[in-house]
Amino acid sequence: MMLQRRLVALAREVPWHVAGLIALGLLVSGLFVGQGLLLAEALRQILGGRDWWAITPLLAAVVGLIAVQGGVLWLRELLAKSTSATIKQRLRRRMYAHLLALGPGYLERTRTGAVQSTLVDGVEALEGYLSYYVPQCAVTLLAPLPIIAYIFYLDPLIGGLILAAALLTLFGPPLTARLLGTHGRRHWRAYAALNAQFVDSMQGMTTAKSFNASVRRGRELQAQAYDLYRATMVQLSLSMVSHGVVGLVTGLGTAVAIGIGALRLAEGSLSVIGLLTILFLARECFRPFFELSRYWHQGYMGVSTSTGIFALLDAQPEVTEPAAPVTLERRAIRPALRFEDVTFAYADGERPALRGLSFALEPGETVALVGRSGAGKTTVVSLLLRFFDPAGGRITLDGRDLREYPLATLRSMLAVVSQETYLFHGTIAENLRLGKPDASDAELVAAAEAANAHAFSAALHHGYDTLVGERGLKLSGGERQRLAIARALLTDAPILILDEATSSVDAANEAAIQEALERLTRDRTTLVIAHRLSTVVHADRIVVLDEGRAVESGQHSELVAQQGAYAGLVALQQGAH
Repeated sequence: MMLQRRLVALAREVPWHVAGLIALGLLVSGLFVGQGLLLAEALRQILGGRDWWAITPLLAAVVGLIAVQGGVLWLRELLAKSTSATIKQRLRRRMYAHLLALGPGYLERTRTGAVQSTLVDGVEALEGYLSYYVPQCAVTLLAPLPIIAYIFYLDPLIGGLILAAALLTLFGPPLTARLLGTHGRRHWRAYAALNAQFVDSMQGMTTAKSFNASVRRGRELQAQAYDLYRATMVQLSLSMVSHGVVGLVTGLGTAVAIGIGALRLAEGSLSVIGLLTILFLARECFRPFFELSRYWHQGYMGVSTSTGIFALLDAQPEVTEPAAPVTLERRAIRPALRFEDVTFAYADGERPALRGLSFALEPGETVALVGRSGAGKTTVVSLLLRFFDPAGGRITLDGRDLREYPLATLRSMLAVVSQETYLFHGTIAENLRLGKPDASDAELVAAAEAANAHAFSAALHHGYDTLVGERGLKLSGGERQRLAIARALLTDAPILILDEATSSVDAANEAAIQEALERLTRDRTTLVIAHRLSTVVHADRIVVLDEGRAVESGQHSELVAQQGAYAGLVALQQGAH
């Protein structure tokens, strides 16, 4: 039997459900045995010269057992579905919570489609294993024992033969388990790869068509679909071999038992009722094995997909909650940040993203980080939000290491307006309340007005209840950016991070957005990540990054006068215009 310890542990989370399924399975087997014994007795009476009317009560009892059996089978199926739904709901809740704990660092190393396959299809595939295969394993171990014992009482030789066939049936198929496991995992990898490629193709359909690459992309999908087809057929072939072995052994065992019983009857050492009883009971003895074989393939699909499920659950978060967290409320924390000789490298990076970076932000100060692409500016934001922790040095908030604060407290101190605003599929109001779920309608309007987002929001057909579409695609880039500013205003965090907040909007929207940003930065500690240097000339201080180091720091006029790295960036941008 393919009983996987961690998978069976999931079933133990609902012990009464599983116990009920086992009890109902044993009851079904008992009802089959009852029907067999009644039919054996009816045949004995017919062969003994009794007329048909004499066996009417027996036949009526058989019909009654069949009716009861139908009700029990219905109840078992209902309980199986309820059990699987409960287990899947709990497992998905656990996986989603762990995925949130893993954070963006995990998703950067994993394809979205592969994660989606694991969370949706992978969990769904466990139904056959947990609700059918595992309970049937218990039924298969328990139900045949009294039947074999009774047959052994009737005739020890026949009982021994049926026991040997049962053991061969039980332990024969697992001999192919390793081979099946290898191909099962290969099948799941092929499925997850195809799903990941499909999701990627759907998300990038506009890009593929604009470069006339949709046909080539289609060929890649076709090739991966064929890989999945081959993996599926190999796995099915192996699974069917196992199913055929079970059918052969059980059929042969029943035939041999009946043949020996007939010889015993001819010798006079076995009665007619004994032979008839063996005839019916031998079939019922092997019925649970047939059921287990029927669920074998479904069960192995669950075993195959569990690799991805437990790989996700076993993944370690990049950051963890502090063992002894700071218990200060947000308003009691001074919004002062300091990078102290911070070093950081991504897991797959060939070189560090930050190398001994040091700079500070005092309360109410605006500091800009500038530099060429790849200088480490975005990494600074990721470290501030604790998506990652520094490999060396430390980052402090109000003099304490960021790692001392609960993640919720730390992130409540920060509001981020990024270059690419992400809006969830929902209404404008729902997206604005992301940072403050209990915000009133008046607060929404006030924040939108301050961000120059109220006019276009109110003018929409459903106003703030208008659906923005997936990733906010029903709105323009400038409208999405102003909603992001309104969302940050509503959060009212004391520290603001502007990550290229105006780099992807046109000139017509830039003025409105810049005006909204000025309101947003008022009386806040602000870190500006900038590519366009014209947006940071009024910053209190500009820090120039180069290959993860701070090579210059000062005000715009001072840095230009130094004729160093910053002056070179200014000249480069002015020359480009």
